[in-house]
Amino acid sequence: MLAPVDHTDQSRRRMFKTLLWVTMCFGVLFSVFNATRGLWLLVGIEVVYTALALYMLVVVERTRHLKALTIIYLIPFLGVMMATLANPDTSVGIFAWIQTIPIILYLLLGLRLGLIGSLIFVSLGLYLYTQHYTEKNPSDSIGFLLDIGMATLAITIFSHTYEYTRAQTEKRLIELISTDYLTGLANRSKLTEIFCRERAHAQRNQSPLALVYLDIDHFKQINDRFGHEAGDMALRHFASVLSQRLRTTDLLCRLGGEEFAALLPNTSAAQAAAIAEALREHLASS
Repeated sequence: MLAPVDHTDQSRRRMFKTLLWVTMCFGVLFSVFNATRGLWLLVGIEVVYTALALYMLVVVERTRHLKALTIIYLIPFLGVMMATLANPDTSVGIFAWIQTIPIILYLLLGLRLGLIGSLIFVSLGLYLYTQHYTEKNPSDSIGFLLDIGMATLAITIFSHTYEYTRAQTEKRLIELISTDYLTGLANRSKLTEIFCRERAHAQRNQSPLALVYLDIDHFKQINDRFGHEAGDMALRHFASVLSQRLRTTDLLCRLGGEEFAALLPNTSAAQAAAIAEALREHLASS
């Protein structure tokens, strides 16, 4: 069986790589720019962070802990941004970068962490602006603060709405492609996903795993004699009866037609044979 594909993981991995490339390019540019202004502390930070981005770009494709790696990278990344904003010699235009925070966090961390991170770092960035610029030119500074604050709020709302809609749509699509429309059971695609996970778990813990194959004898005769609607009712009844007799940890799925399979974690071959016989007897008496 093929391993399931996590499209969300792939998408965020690509986004993270894009951010790493952007970080390296801008790190070089800003380090040169700040060097011409004599801001050697910022130059040192940007050089170190550019090297870190290069290292993460090498390991991002093979890491199994993408979210942890992303958080490890983003905290100092946003910290450098806040340190730059806190520098009294920084130009006012740098505060436009606050608007990129919600987009970056939602795309890389998802709904919950994206919202938390946006609230923290956007609020901190706007606070740093008030500390450095509102006293110098109150009328212009307050107007700029309102403009960038409202624009950032709008971007945050749009980012949140987009990520929520995307997550709900993805969840619904996953349900559609992993559920048999007739019986409501898991389908072959879902069995593939769960089997891969349970097999790895069984190998890791040296525990048994069984797969029982079931089908309905002479099912074609039901369709030929009573029609396909009666055949569909028989399939739903078959699925309902079997589901009631399995454990909550077991997975019953429809492979197609009248063919079904039951995945039984922590079940030996002898136990699986006994369960299959019990299912057959229960179905015959129902």
